[in-house]
Amino acid sequence: MSLARTRINFVRSISWVDLCLFSLLLLFVYAMVGVAVEWTGPFRSTTEIDLSLTALPRYAFLSLFRGFAAYFISLMFTFCFGYLAAQSRLAEKILIPVLDILQSVPVLGFLPGIVLVLVQLFPGSNVGLELACVLMIFTSQVWNMTFSFYASVKGVPRDIRDMTSLFRLRAWDVLKKVEIPYSMNGLLWNSMLSMAGGWFFLMVVESFQLGDQDFRLPGIGSYMSVAIERGNTEAVIAGIAAMIFVIVLVDRCLWAPLVYSSSRYRSVEQGSPAGSPPMVLVLLQKSQLLRGYYRLLDRWREGREARRSLRPAKQALSPSIRKAGRTLYFTLIAMAIVTTVFAVFRLFDLLSSSTLREWGTYFLNTLYTFGRVMGAVTLGTLWTVPVGVFIGSNPQWTRRLQPVVQVIAAFPAPMIFPIITYLFLSAGVPFEYGCTLLMLMGSQFYILFNVISGASLIPESLKELGTVYQLSKREYWKAIILPAIFPSLVNGWITAAGGAWNASIVSEFVTYEGRTLSAPGIGSAISEAARDADFAALSGSIVMMITVLVLINRFFWRWMYNLSETRFRLE
Repeated sequence: MSLARTRINFVRSISWVDLCLFSLLLLFVYAMVGVAVEWTGPFRSTTEIDLSLTALPRYAFLSLFRGFAAYFISLMFTFCFGYLAAQSRLAEKILIPVLDILQSVPVLGFLPGIVLVLVQLFPGSNVGLELACVLMIFTSQVWNMTFSFYASVKGVPRDIRDMTSLFRLRAWDVLKKVEIPYSMNGLLWNSMLSMAGGWFFLMVVESFQLGDQDFRLPGIGSYMSVAIERGNTEAVIAGIAAMIFVIVLVDRCLWAPLVYSSSRYRSVEQGSPAGSPPMVLVLLQKSQLLRGYYRLLDRWREGREARRSLRPAKQALSPSIRKAGRTLYFTLIAMAIVTTVFAVFRLFDLLSSSTLREWGTYFLNTLYTFGRVMGAVTLGTLWTVPVGVFIGSNPQWTRRLQPVVQVIAAFPAPMIFPIITYLFLSAGVPFEYGCTLLMLMGSQFYILFNVISGASLIPESLKELGTVYQLSKREYWKAIILPAIFPSLVNGWITAAGGAWNASIVSEFVTYEGRTLSAPGIGSAISEAARDADFAALSGSIVMMITVLVLINRFFWRWMYNLSETRFRLE
């Protein structure tokens, strides 16, 4: 009798929130089945894109799935490589320059080789092409997340490090209880920016063409690309509206709750943002199904801990297992070395066909793009620093403006490049200068999000010094604000410069009203080489870009990083 009454009470307690969650779960399962059908479907040499409004929901979900699949891979990469670079001096000397180079290599630098290899590995299905698309989105997401986590782990105050040594915490416990919570704020803001970076290159990776080969995938990026090519204004407007809807939905359902929940990882001196929780969290707290799930999860954890306490102590691994592990480790290293040597020889064959005059052209193109990159970063810094400090220092404005900034930052700017190009040309601005502003749109938010993150972590006690010493506004910025946000600003500059180099492929080479506008630069050279399937010019341009980036990293960004870790470290 009591069991039946309990069941009746449970059914009565189910609210409309539970019904909505259950419906959304069924819808998600149905959508995932559609994704599986798309991935395992037969490979099509040419994919027809339907520009009707009824096709947009399916295309939007396919693109959203690719974005989050790439983000999951990016998160795993961030924790592994960012932590390794922060903990090992040898790994730091190798990984940081490599990461800085990789983040600046345009998507088209990775795309042709990865697409051709994966399509050959999975010749009978779309799996290879879908994996290539996810990996390309990964290359536009991962670098700023890794740099943010690396900088946060390196920036953990010494007194906290001393406490971990005093309590003899294991490395895993330090990572879980100190380093990840300390990096959460910056990693969260850079995660939002990474998703924005993935959307930025959506049109490139979903509608990729190599010579006469078409590697197009159904998605909102290819939808917009075809709509712009055909001049279908209604489809362009519908695609932009769908893109804004997806961005707002992700922000309200994921990023806003995470930003609010991340306040638990702020120190007492940094304060905690006031205000009510987002609507999504309020609704989820009313769910009886979630409460039951968490109760079951707590019981499972308690049972697991009880079983673990009864187990005998783990014995050391046997010599045979250790030997097998070492064998596997050295086998993987040998495979990596062989693959690298083979790639170097193939690259040398391609580069040997370039003449000295062509190498001079590659270098000159790189200098053109370098000037535009520096111009974009400088222009972005002028407005993002004051705005970012204002937003990050005022929690109430953080809650108000974060959705707006997120939507603007996440919207794929290449979708509206033709419109902006039309405005430039109508105003008489030469495309060679206007493309710098296009690169600005692909890089400025890296600085803004890092400045917001750095400003939000300035201790209240440090801010009060300005009042105690009655500093003027200029002295307050010079003595407190700029030194406090400098490590975050350096991280923003590095990722913004990488984003600008990356954005050059879509900023210096724009299709507008059936004609192509091209500005001299390494980005347009790479885009033209990929379009014409000229692998020698593509390889030479990328190698020249990497060479310049190595020099910049070695003599400038490394110095800036050391400066932020020594003179401007918050203790």
